[in-house]
Amino acid sequence: MYVLAVVAVVLCLLFRVLNVNSQPQKPVIVCQDISFLETIFKLSPIFNDPYTPPRLWGFNGHVQTILHSLLGRLRCPWPVGKRTFLSLEDGSTLTYDVYEPLGPCFDDNVTIAVCPGIANTSESVYIRTFVHYAQYHGYRCAVLNHLGALSSVKLTSPRIFSYEREHPVNLISGVSVCQGYNAIEATKWLLTWNNFRRLYFFVLTEAVKSIILKHRYILLNKDSMKKFNLNEREIISAATLPELDDVFTRKIYKFNSVDEMYIWSSSVNYLQNIKHPIVFINSKDDPLVPEELLDPVKNFCISRDKTALVLLSHGGHLGFYEGGLMSMNPVSWLDKALIGLVSALVLSQSTSK
Repeated sequence: MYVLAVVAVVLCLLFRVLNVNSQPQKPVIVCQDISFLETIFKLSPIFNDPYTPPRLWGFNGHVQTILHSLLGRLRCPWPVGKRTFLSLEDGSTLTYDVYEPLGPCFDDNVTIAVCPGIANTSESVYIRTFVHYAQYHGYRCAVLNHLGALSSVKLTSPRIFSYEREHPVNLISGVSVCQGYNAIEATKWLLTWNNFRRLYFFVLTEAVKSIILKHRYILLNKDSMKKFNLNEREIISAATLPELDDVFTRKIYKFNSVDEMYIWSSSVNYLQNIKHPIVFINSKDDPLVPEELLDPVKNFCISRDKTALVLLSHGGHLGFYEGGLMSMNPVSWLDKALIGLVSALVLSQSTSK
């Protein structure tokens, strides 16, 4: 009897933690532009349907986030593309991969430009899955490889991740996924233990630190250490991203403080400059991006035409898995939603000309 009681208690706790009793819900869409919203619904009916994650674990944002980090996608394809190498003015070697359409092509010469998350590349599992899915829907994809993230490409200057050139004339629209938008406010949340955010922050810090140490031959050589006043021991011992940014990143990019660098790099400070249609996608149970950080985006979307925030109740951070009781589908809700959005954004742009 005692064993049965213990098993029952454990099962109840698991069901509670995994939110098994939760029900699939439709995305909440913040948008004041009715015609833009109708275009999205017309070409992306997925936004009118409830998002249904795997029943036993998909309603927990932590599980979705961890599975995305460890596994990515199931039965992930490996699309074949052409890699381009560009030598930049400061000696950096920038690479991006272009993947041509495999399905029926559209009349519009549209390329989906993909900027992966920090420390990710065209070889990341979730990027490969999306690219393969987009190819078979008639789209060309160009995927940026962050400086220093590809193990097969040597770093040729003491710089990782950052870029400065802009070509706004070539852009027709954009989609932002699971961003926090405000680095200063996001850091305050991630430094707390609430919802295990401090643990996620530690993992992010170690990922960036590993890239720095992998390229120590150029990032931490004698010339770089002297030029930027770096201390390798301080870099290795940094426990959080703000600490790492203080002893490394801000010095590389010549900022006086971490806050100054975070203000410069926070997209929330550039929202007012956006002139093209844009859609933001976030989930309420994202352990890295609490809903409170989305208030500026909500205000932006209720005051500007051809903008929308799609907010899901579940999905975690970049998870958005679909499936049955326990299994997950090879293609996620996010992959399908993004292709539908691209079609809607292209149509919206063409009708406004």
